[in-house]
Amino acid sequence: MPEKPLIQECCFKDSDVNIRIHFHNAYELLFVKSGKIRINIDNHAYEGEAGSVFVIGCFEEHSLELRSALYERYYVILDPLRLEYLIADRRLIAPLRNRPKGFCHRFDVSGCMDRIEILFRRLVQEYEGGGEYSDLMGISLVTELLILLLRSRPSARQTLSAPGNNAVFAVQTYIDSHYAEPLSISNLAARVFLTPCYLTHCFKEATGYSPKQYLMRTRLACAKDLLVHTALPVSEVAFRAGFSDVNNFIRTFRRETGMTPLRYRDRETQI
Repeated sequence: MPEKPLIQECCFKDSDVNIRIHFHNAYELLFVKSGKIRINIDNHAYEGEAGSVFVIGCFEEHSLELRSALYERYYVILDPLRLEYLIADRRLIAPLRNRPKGFCHRFDVSGCMDRIEILFRRLVQEYEGGGEYSDLMGISLVTELLILLLRSRPSARQTLSAPGNNAVFAVQTYIDSHYAEPLSISNLAARVFLTPCYLTHCFKEATGYSPKQYLMRTRLACAKDLLVHTALPVSEVAFRAGFSDVNNFIRTFRRETGMTPLRYRDRETQI
């Protein structure tokens, strides 16, 4: 089975249309070139203007409302597994996947707007043109973008010790690949030679989620993706997302989204 490309979608837009709440099982970087917007990401509301970059994770539903007549933006949607495979320094990925206490989705890059726009323009060209070594070209551009984001806000860097960071990343990576299997905190902790209590502490501090919450969000992200992009029955969606009991899946889905899986599918597939 061929690997997914790193860049799932990338383009420049100057439309004056509000964007309803939606979801990608992928990472997104959105750069506001001009105009003003109000964006809601996972129930956090932000005002954005020229020089704003918003980072949106796999779990996060988001919507956008225009605040000015003119609005220009670039955005790129990235495959999480390819990004994490291609980037060596895991700290660069942290703003896309971790939500520690006090996290802000908005980065102010007004001090290097021209450089940011050049990178996004080149990403669009790479996405539209492709070619040999496309992933490597794309990852070089994305890496530079992520470095500039961290330089714009040094406090966004991970503050845990290296052993703590390494253990958290290892557990995240394992969950990302094995979420459909039965997993327990004790087994996850044993994989990184930590006690369940200490793993939970490190994980929560670094990511903003407990391991159990992260696992649940990963499963729900998979379920949402299957509901929108396949016609599989709810029972099969539940099984593929890692839920052993369809009734438990429906209850969990309703608690987390406010609607049943079928209602969610109907909403997302409306024209």
